Amino acid sequence: MNGKLLMELAWSKSIEVYHPDIAHILRMSANPVLVASDFGFIEGLLWHKGGYLLFSDLVRNKIYKHSKQQGTEVFLHESGLDGLPTALHSNHVGSNGIAYDLQGNFVFCQHGNHAVARLNKEGIIEKLVDSFQGRRLNSPNDLIVAPDGSIYFTDPPYGLSPQKLNPDVAQPIAGIYRWFNDALELVSSDFSYPNGICFSPDCQYVYVSSAFTEEKMIMRYELKDGKFENGKIFISENADGIKTDKRGNIFLATEMGVRIFSSEGVKLGMIKMPAVVNNICIEGNTIYIGTPHKLFRFALRSK
Repeated sequence: MNGKLLMELAWSKSIEVYHPDIAHILRMSANPVLVASDFGFIEGLLWHKGGYLLFSDLVRNKIYKHSKQQGTEVFLHESGLDGLPTALHSNHVGSNGIAYDLQGNFVFCQHGNHAVARLNKEGIIEKLVDSFQGRRLNSPNDLIVAPDGSIYFTDPPYGLSPQKLNPDVAQPIAGIYRWFNDALELVSSDFSYPNGICFSPDCQYVYVSSAFTEEKMIMRYELKDGKFENGKIFISENADGIKTDKRGNIFLATEMGVRIFSSEGVKLGMIKMPAVVNNICIEGNTIYIGTPHKLFRFALRSK
């Protein structure tokens, strides 16, 4: 490592360093920059190629759009629940994870509607799936879209009151599912509270996190013919959102900040944040960071 990087490591105030390789990922002189504030509960960050960021607000039941030119505006009302909440709902009734399908439509998780939905090119919300084996889903949380079009999503009970499984009205387990060719398949029941989900850059592996304190694990599964195989605890940490960069480094949204691990599972460093981190999104040389009420950005190192 050159002297300049060593000096940056020594003077960094916003980064906790566990391994010197972190200096090749983060711009060590950077600090979190506030982008927008005054939200109910930020989740589900997604960058759009049109040059703007989308993110969910679980409490306000909206998807917001943020760009440098236009600032922050509402992109979609009633994003997670159409109608009024019931006694079965928690206060997290909005949308959560957002992704693109292969046709470029937005697909997203709906806590309040217990569903995975699609926003088509005409701006109409279409329900894709909201039940499994005759029971409604709990509250789909995060999702990813595979190269074959499969949608994988986690289904913890955070949208139910009091954020616990209720098998009388929903699923008896908190599963991880695959939606493919209009059919839903359970691919894993390893978690009590599965949360964030992401691919490795080559889509060979799937990572799944849990923010439940009694379930401190990031699982890694091999993806073979649409199935999860050879699952193992890859990192013994709690996390909400989870993302990988182009080099396979793993970014975890945690209570302390954004923890970063190498593709081999080596703990490299952490972006220290003033509040719990719910979700993250990487776009080019920037990582966007969502805490419950504020949106930040932080500079990554060019490579």
